[in-house]
Amino acid sequence: MTGVIQPDALNRVDADTNDPESPTDRNNHPDQAQVVLTPAIIGGFVAAPGTVSRFGAAGDEFDFFDVELRAGQQIILQFPDPSVADLDLYLVNHEGQIIDGSIGLGATETLSAPADGRYFVGVHAFSGHSNYSLRLATDQDPRVESRRGPRLSDDFVPGEMIVRADAGPGKSDAATDLDAQSLGLQAVAGAPDREQLWRIPKGYEELVISVLGVMPGAADTLSWASPGLRERHRTLVAIKGLQRRPGVLDVSPNFRLRAQLLPNDPLHGLQWHHATLDLPDAWSISTGRAPDADVIIAVIDTGVFLDHEDLRTRLVQGYDFISDPNISLDGDGIDPNPDDPGDSTHPGESTWHGTHVAGIAAAESNNAIGVAGISWGARIMPVRTLGKEGLGTQYDTLQGIRWAAGLPNDSETVPARPADVINLSLGGGTFSTIAAALTQEIRDRGIFIIAAAGNRTGTVDFPAAHDAVFAVGATDAINQLAPYSGFGDQLDLVAPGGNMRVDHTGDGYPDGILSTLVDDTSGTRRSAYAFYQGTSMATAVVSGVVSLARSIDPGLTPDTFAFLLESGRLTDDMGPPGWDPETGWGQINALKTLGAVRGLADDGEIPPLLSAAPQRLEFGFTESVLDLLLRNSGGGTLQVTGVSADASWLSVTTQSVDGDGLGTYRVRASRDDMEAREHSASVRIQNDAGPDLVISARLRVAAPELAVDTVGRIYVLLVDETGDAVAAQGVNPEDGRYRFRFDEVPGGRYRIAAGTDMSGDGRICGPGEACGAYPTLSVFESIDVNSDLSDLDFSVGFRSQPDISDLPRDTRQTSDAAP
Repeated sequence: MTGVIQPDALNRVDADTNDPESPTDRNNHPDQAQVVLTPAIIGGFVAAPGTVSRFGAAGDEFDFFDVELRAGQQIILQFPDPSVADLDLYLVNHEGQIIDGSIGLGATETLSAPADGRYFVGVHAFSGHSNYSLRLATDQDPRVESRRGPRLSDDFVPGEMIVRADAGPGKSDAATDLDAQSLGLQAVAGAPDREQLWRIPKGYEELVISVLGVMPGAADTLSWASPGLRERHRTLVAIKGLQRRPGVLDVSPNFRLRAQLLPNDPLHGLQWHHATLDLPDAWSISTGRAPDADVIIAVIDTGVFLDHEDLRTRLVQGYDFISDPNISLDGDGIDPNPDDPGDSTHPGESTWHGTHVAGIAAAESNNAIGVAGISWGARIMPVRTLGKEGLGTQYDTLQGIRWAAGLPNDSETVPARPADVINLSLGGGTFSTIAAALTQEIRDRGIFIIAAAGNRTGTVDFPAAHDAVFAVGATDAINQLAPYSGFGDQLDLVAPGGNMRVDHTGDGYPDGILSTLVDDTSGTRRSAYAFYQGTSMATAVVSGVVSLARSIDPGLTPDTFAFLLESGRLTDDMGPPGWDPETGWGQINALKTLGAVRGLADDGEIPPLLSAAPQRLEFGFTESVLDLLLRNSGGGTLQVTGVSADASWLSVTTQSVDGDGLGTYRVRASRDDMEAREHSASVRIQNDAGPDLVISARLRVAAPELAVDTVGRIYVLLVDETGDAVAAQGVNPEDGRYRFRFDEVPGGRYRIAAGTDMSGDGRICGPGEACGAYPTLSVFESIDVNSDLSDLDFSVGFRSQPDISDLPRDTRQTSDAAP
C-alpha cells in the first residue's frame, strides 16, 4: 500500500516542537528567528520554564518567526485550552525591540502590523505548555478582532484596571478596600456590587506582580521600543494575575476613549442631511414636540455649552463624571455641572464635540435661530466623560452611562428620569465583559444605546461593537460610505456623517454636518455653528430619529427597533440587497421609520423573524470552521425546518440548538482537492415563519508552494476495523511531499490517517496538530485490501478535524523504514 501525502498550501511548522523524533532548530530569540514566507498557517509548540517538555527545565519559552508583513496585516495566535496554558503574542522590530504585544487570558491573541516591513513575530508561553496555530493572513477576520485580548498598543491608563469582583454576602466597601490593599493595590472608586477602579501605586509595579504570583516574562528577556511600553506591559501582567484570583469575575485595562468627530431656522438650508433622511415629510408625522411625548437623549461626551442659544431650552439635568482634574479642565473631579469648558487650554482650539452632537439630535427648531435638530421636542441630558483633547477613560464613561440609565454610580445620585436614548459618539478599547453586561442590562430596560462605528476602515470600534449596542457608520451627501467610516460584521446601519473634502451639494460649503458649536476665540464663549464630519455625527442623526420614533410610540423597545431594522422597514438599502458589512441594513430614513413604528403600534403584534449572526461566512485563506447563530429576532414562535449547504466543500452540523432549531450551528469548509482560487457557496435556512434565509460563504484557496509548504514530521497510521493502529510510519518531507509505504499487509479493511505529534504525547491529530486522512479528512473511509494498492494520495494540514484524536501513534513502529 503506497501513496503520497501533500501538505496544505500555506502550512508551515515551528522548527522546535516537542516531538522527540523531529529535528530541532531552536528559534527562541529574534537572533535565531525562523524565516517564514507569508501568508502562512504555522503549527507550533511552546513550553514555559519548569513545565514538561523535551527541552528540560528551560522549556521552550519563545518561538520567533522572521516575516514580511503589510500595514494592517493580521497576526492571529490560537491555542486549544487557556486553562492548561497561557500564551501571548509579541511583535518585535528588526532592532530586536518589542513594539506591540497581545497579553490576554483567552485562547486567541491578535496583533496587526503598523506599517509595511520585516518583523519578528514571537509566541510566548506565559505559563504551561501547548500546541498553537499562528496565522499570518492576508485577509482580515473581524470575528477575532472583536473578541481579542488587550494589546500594548491599546490606549489605556497604565497602572489602572477596572475590576468586577464577587463581593459575597455581607461584604462591605471597607472589606473590598482591604482586599485590594492586601494585593498592593488601591481601590479608588466604585462599589463591590458593580465595577471598581483599582490602581497600582506608582513605583510598586514589581511588588504587585510578585504578590499576584506572576512573572513579567518577555520584559526580562527583550528590550522595549519605548519606556512606556514596559509600564503598560506590567499593567497587563498584573491584570493576568488578578484575573486568576478567586472571587474576581473580570478585569480589564481602563481604556481611554475618544470623541469620534422645513423650519424657519436660517441655516437649515445648509443641513443637507435632513433631505437625505426624508425629514421634512417625517415631521408631518411627528416633530417630537408636544403633544408628542418628551424623549430624553443622553449625550455622553465632552459636555454641552449650557448657554448655547439653540440648546439652552432643550436641556435637562446632567452630570460631570471626569474624575481626573488634569483631564476635566474645570478644576475638579466629578460634579453635577456638565457645562463644557472646552477640551483645549488655547482659545479657538477646542472641539466642543458634545455641543455639536447635541445640536444634530435636538437643537431648538422653528425658532428663527441657527439650525434645526432632528427632533424638535427631545431633551438633551449632557453627561461629561471626555475632557482634555477629547479624551476620557472607560471607567468614567461607564459611570456616565450608569447615571444616564438611572443605575448606581459613583455620584451616588440618579437623574429625575432616566434617558430613553444614550448617544455614544466615542470609541476605544477592546471587548469587555463588564461593558457588555452593562449595555445588555440597559437594553433590557428598554433604553437605546447608539454608538459610533469609528472613524477608521475595516472594523467597528467598541463600545459600538457590543451586541446590545446599535453601531452606526457614516455616509456622505451622495449616499456613499464616507471614506473614514468604520465597517464590519458588527455594523447595524449608516446615517449621514459628511465628507468635508468635497462639495457635492453645490452650496459653496464643504459637505459636513452643520450643527451647534462655540466660538471662544475672544476668550469668552458665545454661540456659534460649524460643519463637522464623522461617525459621531451619524450617531447623533440616528439618536434623533430614534427619539422621533419614541415620541409616537413611547413603548418602542430596542428589540422591536432591531426587528424593524432587520425587516428592512427603517432604512434605504445600499449596496447588495439586505445586510452588508459596509452599510449594515442600510441608511436610516426618518419617514420610513416613523411609518413603520406607527404601523407596528397600530398592529400591536410583532411577527417572528429569523436572523443570523454573522450575516456572512468568510473562511478566507486559513479558516476551516465558523459558527453560525440562528435566533428569532421578532415575536411569537419560529421553527427552523432545515439547514443545508449548496456546495460539496461546505457542511453544517448542530452545535447547541434548542427544540425549535434555534441556536449555534457549526459550518465546516473542506479544503481537500480544492482548486487554487476563490470559491463561493451559501447556507440556506428554512423556517415556518417566513422566506428562507440565505447566508453567503466564501473560501479562498492558495496555490501550493512545493519547496515551502510543510507540517514537519508526520506519522502515517494503518488502522484496522477495530480502530487499532496495526502499522505506523514516521515520514519526513521530500521535495514538498510525504511518501509512505506499508508492506505485507494482511487482507482486510483498513483506513489510513496521518498527522503530527508536536506535543510529544504519542498521539496524532490532537488539538493544534496537523491531520489528514484518506481520501479526505471529512470522509475517512475504509479500503478493501486484497492486492497491491498505489496512489493512496491525500493531504494533511493544520485545520479543524473530526474526532480521530484518539488514534495512537505506536512509538515502537515509527522508524523511517516501512513496517
